[in-house]
Amino acid sequence: MQRVQWFKIDFEGKPYKFLGYIKIMTIIKTTTLKWIPYLPLFVITVGLNIFLFLIFIILTNCFLWLIIPSSLAYSIIILISLGLYFFLFFIARSKGSRRLMVISLGGTVVPCLMLIFVLVSSLIEADECRHQEPNKRQSVISPSGKYVLNVPIERSKVNLGPLGFGEPYWYVTISDPNRNIIYRDPEEDFPGWFGTYWIWDEKDRVWIFGSDSGICYYEYADGTWTRHGWGESNNDDIDPPESLYPSSFKRETLDEYDL
Repeated sequence: MQRVQWFKIDFEGKPYKFLGYIKIMTIIKTTTLKWIPYLPLFVITVGLNIFLFLIFIILTNCFLWLIIPSSLAYSIIILISLGLYFFLFFIARSKGSRRLMVISLGGTVVPCLMLIFVLVSSLIEADECRHQEPNKRQSVISPSGKYVLNVPIERSKVNLGPLGFGEPYWYVTISDPNRNIIYRDPEEDFPGWFGTYWIWDEKDRVWIFGSDSGICYYEYADGTWTRHGWGESNNDDIDPPESLYPSSFKRETLDEYDL
C-alpha cells in the first residue's frame, strides 16, 4: 500500500508542476510582449548616446586633453551620465512610466561600457607601447647598456593652463638600469601637442626631433649631461641617426628643411 500511495502522490503531483511551469512561461511571455513595443526606443537611446560619446571622445582627443587629463574628462562625463540616467530611472519607477524606464536603461549602456574601457585603458596603453615605432618607445636602453631613456608626456607645474591642470610637455629623462633618474631636462621646450621623436646613437647620445622645436641632442661629458642644439658651428660634423625621423617624413622633406 505504501508503494501505491507514493506512486499516486508522485503521479498526481506532476500535473500541478506542469501547470506551474505553464503559468511561469505565460507570465514571462506576457511581460516580454509588453516591452517589445519599447525596443525601438531603447535602440534609439543607445544609438544617440554612442553618437554623443563619440563627439566627446573626438573633442577630447583634439584639444580638451591639452587643458584637462583625458582620464579625468572621461571619468567626469561617465559619472554625470550615470547619475542622470539613474535619477531618471527612479523617477520612471515612481511614476510607473515604461517609456522613461526604457530611456534610462538604454542610456546607461554606453557609460557603463566607457567605464570598463577607462578601467582597462592602462593595460591597453601598456600593450600599445610594445608596438610603437623605435623613435617613440619608452624605456629605451642605450647601446652601452648604461642608461635608459624615457620621454613621457607630463603636466607642467609652471604653465598651469586655463583650468590649472598644467599644460602637457615631453620631458627627456635618463635613468640607470635600476630606473634611478640620473638626468631630467627641466626645460619645457617640447610641447605635448607637437610631434616629438627620440633615439640613441652609437655613442650613447640622446637625439630629440621636435616638429616645432627642431633637433637637439644630449651627451654625457665631464660628469654631467648637457644639451646641444644640432647645427651649431661646433658640432657640424655630427649627424643624427636616420631612424630619428618619423616614417611619414620623406627624404625630400628633410632636405628641404636642411635636416
